[in-house]
Amino acid sequence: MKKINSRPIITKLMKKLGGKFRITKEKFYFDETYYNPDIVLRDRKSGKIKAILEVEQGTRKHVVGGIITADYCMGLIKEKPIMLILALNKQDLKDYKKREKMLRHYIKNIRKLVFDDFNYIKKFLIKI
Repeated sequence: MKKINSRPIITKLMKKLGGKFRITKEKFYFDETYYNPDIVLRDRKSGKIKAILEVEQGTRKHVVGGIITADYCMGLIKEKPIMLILALNKQDLKDYKKREKMLRHYIKNIRKLVFDDFNYIKKFLIKI
């Protein structure tokens, strides 16, 4: 399977959502390391984190670890965002969704966890 470059997808989403959210690239530091999400979407008025977006292909272990790490970091900064995982192909989306039930037992600080494709994620973000 050919690896898809996620950078153009991230750039496209940032342009599309820039009017609605304050979009930032951030690192959340914890335990002498950090979590670096693809996109952080903040409310323009309050500055609170509305959503975290990760664009992923393959490596299911990485996605699970990233979600748990994001949840831990959000607990440290006392935020409760939505976390969105944009799967770049159908097989990955199917594999990520298999892990959703397990992940819900571990996350406490992520308000909602969404796995889907580009079109669904874009529509979802426009509505929140």
